[in-house]
Amino acid sequence: MTQSSHTQPPGSHPSQGPGWVQPPKKSGAGKILGFGIVAILVVVGGSVAFALRTGGDGDSGGKAPAVSTEPTQDAAGQGQFKDDVKIDSCGLTDFTKSPSAEVTITNHGDKSADYQVRVEFSDSTGHLISQGVATTTGLAGGASVKESAQGTGPAAGDITCKVTEVGRTAAN
Repeated sequence: MTQSSHTQPPGSHPSQGPGWVQPPKKSGAGKILGFGIVAILVVVGGSVAFALRTGGDGDSGGKAPAVSTEPTQDAAGQGQFKDDVKIDSCGLTDFTKSPSAEVTITNHGDKSADYQVRVEFSDSTGHLISQGVATTTGLAGGASVKESAQGTGPAAGDITCKVTEVGRTAAN
């Protein structure tokens, strides 16, 4: 007895019989979900990196860090270290439309220092929209660095940015 060999036509599948229906094509929802997860991981990772960068390692040898005993603000709201900070740009971010300020921090001292700069964002009527903070650690004496302060929540229209407080701490 001989068996006849049956070959499948090109492009067909062995389970394709009468009444077989081709499954629907994928819609790309998996890609969207994948990109969403990656975006969340980037945001969380960036937040952790920021916290580690600005928070230090927590080991101060049992001593509190050296903090300037001079006030960082006078009665008019002008900080003692106001000359160490310059606002380079002020506006809304392209993607989230959140207030954002780019600042240059210059350490006019002789020793390394950590800086915390508070920026207020106001609308065209002077109404406070949000606040943000720009930080840098271990800035060498005489050195400068560009940082950004981000406000929270979306805004619209023209905004103004104002440095309201500059904290300077001697670096360890």
